[in-house]
Amino acid sequence: MNRFRMLFDKKKPAQETVKVEATVIHEATMKLKGNTIEKMVVPEPGKTILQHAKDHEIDWQHMCKRGTCARCRCQVLEGAEFLEEPTEAEHKRLDPEEFDEGFRLGCQALVKTSGIISARNKTYF
Repeated sequence: MNRFRMLFDKKKPAQETVKVEATVIHEATMKLKGNTIEKMVVPEPGKTILQHAKDHEIDWQHMCKRGTCARCRCQVLEGAEFLEEPTEAEHKRLDPEEFDEGFRLGCQALVKTSGIISARNKTYF
């Protein structure tokens, strides 16, 4: 073996391995996906999905905020149990099949308790 190769082929001393245990904090989060913006926010009981989206500058479509236009229609993918029951306005505007698929009106879907919630704005048009 030539001298140059002997210099660079020497075994390097083993590096000391440090074991670090990760602490996972399971904080309640709300994942909101608008038209082009998606953010994780902390859910606040008493606020609607639409209010959360507006507060965090998520491009969530909406117009009336009364549950009549359905521009804020969203699909709750996870955490429906942390939301209040659908309102009368939602029952008037959404079909039973839509509820079965997890659809709600963002202006009406009120956070009941903290938990992991995921929703995306999904309008008709």
